[in-house]
Amino acid sequence: MFLFMKKAALSILFIGGVFVVAVVIWGVVWGKDAIRLLKAGGYIQYNVAEATELAHKKCAQCHSIDKTAKYCMRCGPPFVVVVHNMKTFIAQQKNKLAGLEDIKDGEAVAITQVWNALVGNWEDTWRKEDLTKLLDNDTPLLKLMNTPVKERWIEVALKGKSAAGADITIMKPIK
Repeated sequence: MFLFMKKAALSILFIGGVFVVAVVIWGVVWGKDAIRLLKAGGYIQYNVAEATELAHKKCAQCHSIDKTAKYCMRCGPPFVVVVHNMKTFIAQQKNKLAGLEDIKDGEAVAITQVWNALVGNWEDTWRKEDLTKLLDNDTPLLKLMNTPVKERWIEVALKGKSAAGADITIMKPIK
């Protein structure tokens, strides 16, 4: 009887151990996915390295990073509007163009800050009313636009850096 109880206890411990390992492994995998989704949704902020990697990955879906680096205020609106337009374009074209990944709200805010810092933030060269109209109720980007640059921690952290190939002559210092 003692031998049977010993085997049963060992079996229960073994099954319990396998269960614990499975839960831990599943939790780690699901946990990373959950954090990624929370960041993409704007509930958790990206760190600077993640934001920079994200900006390069998402923007390279449609064009070269060199094109983004050479983008200047003479060519179009500030990045807050460009990212909004790209977000809208991808949402509209996703079914037509294979492989495009949506730009979610939290991603859009992080991407905008990266390009603002690396290429130039010239939101102050446009009337706020015009930017608001162009953002078409994009709440996260409107909130970013209304946040002073010195409080945008990704832009502040990247202060003094630039994208390779960026036209440095148009860059403005962060105030």
